[in-house]
Amino acid sequence: MTSHADLSRRWLVASGMTLAWVVLALGCASKSGGDRPPPATVDSELDSHDVQDPGTVPSRLEFLYVFENSRSAPYYPIEGIGGVTYASDGTLLFSDASGGRLHGLDPVNREWFLFEQPPDRPFRPVDVRVDGFSVLVLDMGSRMLLRYELNGSFKDRLLNFDFLDPVIPRLPSAFDIDRDGRQVYTDVAETQVLIVDPFMALQQVVGEPGPHREQFEEPSGVVFLPDGGFLVSDRGNRRLQRFNRLGYFEAIIGGEFDLDNPLIAPQGVDCDSYGNVFLADPPLGGVHVFSRQMHHLFTLGSEAGLMAAPEIPLDVAVGPDDLLAVTDRGRQAVLVYRILYE
Repeated sequence: MTSHADLSRRWLVASGMTLAWVVLALGCASKSGGDRPPPATVDSELDSHDVQDPGTVPSRLEFLYVFENSRSAPYYPIEGIGGVTYASDGTLLFSDASGGRLHGLDPVNREWFLFEQPPDRPFRPVDVRVDGFSVLVLDMGSRMLLRYELNGSFKDRLLNFDFLDPVIPRLPSAFDIDRDGRQVYTDVAETQVLIVDPFMALQQVVGEPGPHREQFEEPSGVVFLPDGGFLVSDRGNRRLQRFNRLGYFEAIIGGEFDLDNPLIAPQGVDCDSYGNVFLADPPLGGVHVFSRQMHHLFTLGSEAGLMAAPEIPLDVAVGPDDLLAVTDRGRQAVLVYRILYE
């Protein structure tokens, strides 16, 4: 007759063998994937508040006007149009990296003005942002962040990237600044993202070269989101990567393993006050629009018509009165649309 002690011992042995087989199976499954990146999908956390209020979801972009590169234009010639931004008063700013110029449009008298040349040469402004009453210009020629007055007067050098990280040479290509004064930069030299605190000290380095999460291949655009996190255009990997305000990874949008991925080589990116995202895709010749939850809503492309369609959109900027400006390297022009919500 089998005792209760013998039954207990047999049950423990059987349970141990079952557990061992489960562990072995899981180990084999994990090894079979090798180094292949996981499917790139929107993280479920982004869907925690999936319903947007009425009137906050973009439905289409209505073409308004275009600033063409014509001889009669006060900003002529545009030779290498780049970053674009709006000030809160409606001042439109765009950079011309090849020409070494920064242009502004006064919203009151509708007149263009030219920013002063900085003392450092060569001047290659690739991106521009407005911080309160100052204009911050990312100059790839001097590898500095320059500060201007809103009227175009040069003020000072705010940050020297040669001194930011003396050990590693940095080459920033795009940046954004949040309400707290923090800045985030894409570094094309080291294929990383840099977070700089309000005191101009390097706070954190995010990522490294590669195809996996928290890795980049040609990071080319970045924007702070309303919640304090930020979004990076990972051009070479055909995707966006989202990080929280502490620099921790949250989600991947698009990527090689997403069969419905609309992105070809995403670059300039911006968002509105609701958290909707607008993204330039130069080789596609389109501007993508995503919801706050990073669901693809629509893409503005060649179907918009001869005047309204971008050719090689490089950067985008959301402005007051629901305006959206797009710098177009193909047309060497600035296209302006109105965002219509539903």
